[in-house]
Amino acid sequence: PRDSQADDIEPGDEAPVASYADRKGYMEDFLGDGFEVPMPIVDEMADDVLEIEGTDDNVLRYHHFSVVMSESRRMCFFSAVNIDGAKSKKSARVSWKWDPRIPRGNQIKDECYGTSPKFSRGHMTRREDPGWGRTLKDARRGNEDSMHVTNATPQIQAFNSPIWLALEDYALEHAREDDMRISVFTGPYFDDDDPERYGVRIPLGFWKVIAFIHDETGELCATGYEMSQEDSLPPEDEFVFGQFVSPHLNVATQVSIADIAQRSGLDFGALVDADPLAHEEAVAGPRAPLMDVGEIRFL
Repeated sequence: PRDSQADDIEPGDEAPVASYADRKGYMEDFLGDGFEVPMPIVDEMADDVLEIEGTDDNVLRYHHFSVVMSESRRMCFFSAVNIDGAKSKKSARVSWKWDPRIPRGNQIKDECYGTSPKFSRGHMTRREDPGWGRTLKDARRGNEDSMHVTNATPQIQAFNSPIWLALEDYALEHAREDDMRISVFTGPYFDDDDPERYGVRIPLGFWKVIAFIHDETGELCATGYEMSQEDSLPPEDEFVFGQFVSPHLNVATQVSIADIAQRSGLDFGALVDADPLAHEEAVAGPRAPLMDVGEIRFL
């Protein structure tokens, strides 16, 4: 979930607020055929949602994705993106930037970010995800919008998983071949015991929910996953000696969306019942990590 290079924010003035007026953000009817997939609702921590002036829903809308911010943590509760795999186009990476629609004091610039042993800015919506459209200019706008600091959370430099990064691509293969569309929600778990580093409380766990129309059943399908950087995070006193690299990297776990909802405090609505794990009997002990994308259950 991260893009580790070029963490510096480009100096200079922000874009004017008015330039964001045409951003439509995440679209709940994106999957088509009458299926609507609303964004999660911040339920248990609703009082902590940052108010966005000029909106009635406190959503920051970008090109093909949206973000809902936590006021106390100065990070997003989640980022929600629509992905059209058939129109994806590669674009050059740009520098990180502020979002001028909210005060800088509600965004994290560089307290905890920088070269090791500090953290990387980890994308919630991947840089490639909103980078699609009929034209290269259209795709470039989505790519560049993903580089707002509102779409980032602190992640250990070595925290990177081929499986985690491959989940969306694998889901696209199971979406309808004629549309190749999926909607993805990604965010951190905000836990009471999250450690503080450099004046910032660092989330240890991350979750992802992918929704699409299954190519075999023609029905809405949604799957949930989570990862943790807890085993990669060194004790606070080790930060002065350099980066600790954990052997417990490169694993993700498929979990029920109901479990993600309970831990995150978000309401995922009908996606809970669209999950193939929804009606499974509880299993004893933790679910085994995914060692290959072929182990993911879509039915």
